[in-house]
Amino acid sequence: MTAEAVPDALRVMVVDDEPTQRLAVSLMCRTLGLPEATSFETGREALDALIESARGTDLVLCDLDMPEMDGMEFIRRAADLENPPALMILSGHESGLLNSVERMGKAYGLRMMGSVRKPLTRDALEAALNRLAATGPVVPEMAPVDAALVDTLIDTGRFEPYFQPQLSLAGLTVHGAEALARLVQPDGTVDMPAVFLRRIAERGMMTEFTIDILDRTLASMAQWPAGMPLLNVSINLTPMMFDDLAIMSDLMARIDRAGVPRDRLVFEVVETAVSRDQMRFTESAARLRLRGIGLAIDDYGQGHATLDQLRRLPFSELKIDRAFVIGLDQDADNRAIVANTIAMAKAMDLRVVAEGVETEAEAETLRSLGCDLAQGFLYSRALPSADFVSFVQERMAAAV
Repeated sequence: MTAEAVPDALRVMVVDDEPTQRLAVSLMCRTLGLPEATSFETGREALDALIESARGTDLVLCDLDMPEMDGMEFIRRAADLENPPALMILSGHESGLLNSVERMGKAYGLRMMGSVRKPLTRDALEAALNRLAATGPVVPEMAPVDAALVDTLIDTGRFEPYFQPQLSLAGLTVHGAEALARLVQPDGTVDMPAVFLRRIAERGMMTEFTIDILDRTLASMAQWPAGMPLLNVSINLTPMMFDDLAIMSDLMARIDRAGVPRDRLVFEVVETAVSRDQMRFTESAARLRLRGIGLAIDDYGQGHATLDQLRRLPFSELKIDRAFVIGLDQDADNRAIVANTIAMAKAMDLRVVAEGVETEAEAETLRSLGCDLAQGFLYSRALPSADFVSFVQERMAAAV
C-alpha cells in the first residue's frame, strides 16, 4: 500500500491505554500515506468520538485491557452504532483469547480485520488495511419501509429473483448461481429480504412466497440465451415445505412446465430444517434426489444437524456458512473447522460451496483446502437476470 494507492482514503483510530502504542500506530499511518490515527486512552472516549464524528472512522484498533471499559464492552457498544467501523484487536494476550473475542465481534455483526499480539508491526497494519479496502465500504442496513407499504408490495407481487454467481475455485469459471429474492418498489428501489421476510412470515405466506420465487426463477432460466453454458441454480426452500408431500409433487410439475432440466436445479435447506420431522423430511428429500434435483444443506455449522443426519440424508451439496469464511486466511481455528468440513464432505461425495467470500486471500485458502465453489462480493453481488447473463458472457469471452 502506498500514498499514491490510497490518498487520504482510510481513517484509523487506536484505542489503547499505552501511549507508545497510540504513537506507533499514528506514525505507521503516516508512512502508509494515511492521516495520523486518532487515538484515545479509554473505550468511552473513543465511542463518544465515533458518535460525534461526521467524517467517520474506517478501522479501529482496540486493546482488550483498558481502564473504565474493557475491549469486550467496547466491541459490544461499537456494534450498536448506526454505521460501525471495522475493528482489529490489538493485545498482548494469547492467540486463543484473541480469536474468541474476534469471533464475538463477528457475531455482533462487526467487520473484524483480524487480531494481532503486541507490538503492532507496519506489515500487520498494512495487511489489515488491504483487507479492509478489498471488502469495500460499509453499507448501512436498509431501514425497513412501513408495514402497510410492505403489504401492498407483497400483494402486488413485486418480487424478482436476483442471481449471485457461483464460481469454480479451480478455474474461476461460472458454475451457476444462487437465486435470491428482492423486492422492487415502483420507483426502482431494490429492497433486501430484511425488509420483507419477517412480514411474509407473520402473514403465513412463506410457502406461497417461495413458490412464487421458484416460478420467476424458472421463467428467467427459460429465457437465458442458447449460448449460455448449462448452469446450476440454487433456490432456498422454506423448511415447512418438506413436511407437505403434495408440495414436492407440485414443485416437480412447475419445473417440467417451465421446460428447465431438473438436474440444473439445487434446492437449499437450512440446517434447522433437518431436525424437524425426520421421516417426512427424508421422504421429501429422497423424492427430490430421485427426480434429479440437487439438495444442499445451507449455512452448515450454524444449525443443529448432526453428522449422523448428514450421513443418512441424501444431500448432494454442502454450503459453508460465511461466518467461517470471513478472515479464514487469518483465523487458524476457522481454517481448521473449514478444512475438516471440506474433507468430510469430500469423503461423502458432496460438492462444497463457500458463501460470503470477500477477499483473494480467503479464496486462495479455500482453494488450497479443496473447496469446489465460491460465491461472494469478491466476484459479484446478486444481479438481475439480464445482468447475470452479461456477467456470464463476459467471463466466457475473457476465457477465450
